[in-house]
Amino acid sequence: MTRHLLAFALLCSAAPASAQGAPPMPAPQEPACLQQLNIHDYQIVPQNRSLVVIDRARQRYRVNFITKCYDLRYKLRLRFQTLGVSRLACLGRGDKVLFQNPADPGAGFCIIHDVVYQTPAMDAQDAADAAAARQQ
Repeated sequence: MTRHLLAFALLCSAAPASAQGAPPMPAPQEPACLQQLNIHDYQIVPQNRSLVVIDRARQRYRVNFITKCYDLRYKLRLRFQTLGVSRLACLGRGDKVLFQNPADPGAGFCIIHDVVYQTPAMDAQDAADAAAARQQ
């Protein structure tokens, strides 16, 4: 009984420390593998050339496009289409981001150039780009 109470006390004391603002995890060394099945959320990046996608494990990826992708700012009905044979395939070069433009009933798309891990340096650059865009 004492052992269970001690274990419970240790877990309770460790929980607030881990819940506080922990520093972001460094990007893993292996190549980025964003699976369509695990996509949870996304954020639009200024300059319309990228998209930050968050998976269910809260890992952040940067999806870069071959050209500018203007209609993503509406953030409606975004889907991913991979050339892989299953929803477990990693998104990569040549895959598409499909979206619905409210002004155009047809679906638009942007072709993916590459998928990399989102880093704090990229976050800082995105924030600077957003601030510059607001001042224009």
